[in-house]
Amino acid sequence: MKIHVYIILALLQIIHQTYGEEPTGYYDSAHGKSGKSLREAINQIISGHKVISYSSTDEAMSTIDADPINKNNVILIYSRRSDPSSNCCSSGWNREHLWPNSYGIDSRGPAYSDIHALRPCDSNVNSSRGNKHFDESDPDSRYYKFPSHPEATLCSSDNNSWSPPESLKGDIARAMFYMDIRYEGKSGEPDLELTDDLAEITSSNSKMGSLLTLLVWHIIDPVNEEEKLRNEKMYEIQNNRNPFIDRPQWVHTIWGNPLAVSISSNFDSIKVSWSAAIPKAVMECSTDLNQWEEIGAGIIDNGDRQSLIRSREAGKKFFRLRIK
Repeated sequence: MKIHVYIILALLQIIHQTYGEEPTGYYDSAHGKSGKSLREAINQIISGHKVISYSSTDEAMSTIDADPINKNNVILIYSRRSDPSSNCCSSGWNREHLWPNSYGIDSRGPAYSDIHALRPCDSNVNSSRGNKHFDESDPDSRYYKFPSHPEATLCSSDNNSWSPPESLKGDIARAMFYMDIRYEGKSGEPDLELTDDLAEITSSNSKMGSLLTLLVWHIIDPVNEEEKLRNEKMYEIQNNRNPFIDRPQWVHTIWGNPLAVSISSNFDSIKVSWSAAIPKAVMECSTDLNQWEEIGAGIIDNGDRQSLIRSREAGKKFFRLRIK
């Protein structure tokens, strides 16, 4: 895990969420629970879903990840390119397992075709990622690459990890949390587990990471309207939901918030706070995710480090918290 090197923040426009609202009563059995009891309750709610065949997942993704401008196309996850749906499984795009197939799924059972963790992906980029875990790339590594691939210009990588586009980091984190909770080793299914011990992430077990990085991504790239709508489409096909899209606060209830990163907003500003235990950090903003401009160092306030993004800066759309 390389969180001490780089923490990225992509704050999109804060909008009222109106799509993909959860069905009434869907999570009633989980109310008031925490820790292990909450894990078990959520698992019972989202298990037993309608399992679709792996050969049918391309059709499902053609609906879930359809290009809103051209419904005959899909948006490829890492490239962010619009590609014809008919190009699946050829030289165009194929199925990307966000939780690598080689880490405990092994081409079998409902986890293999679970559309909550499948995305259309440029076939060359898919091969380039391979089974690298998710993490912030280490720019000091001799294996560091940015972009990670000519067809994934918003991604970076190093010898063992892959960092996706900033605007998708929270989405991917929540998909990983879903897989950890959904697959607990029952009825012959794999017991998938997120970890910070990167040495444990091998093809001989069912672990994936980096957990701490994913927790940060969840906070700094919060659920947006598009993600909620996508969750609704998956529910229509598979008859289960990602609870961490509907109830994002449950992530901290189960795994905690070790860096104490938080975001709050009003009409005039967005405030980002993080633990005073984190070394010196600065906020930076960008319009293109390539050129970054510092907008002020963190300030100390009651033991926390904070940075304010004023309304005049909000038009720059993308922000990141960089650890020096």
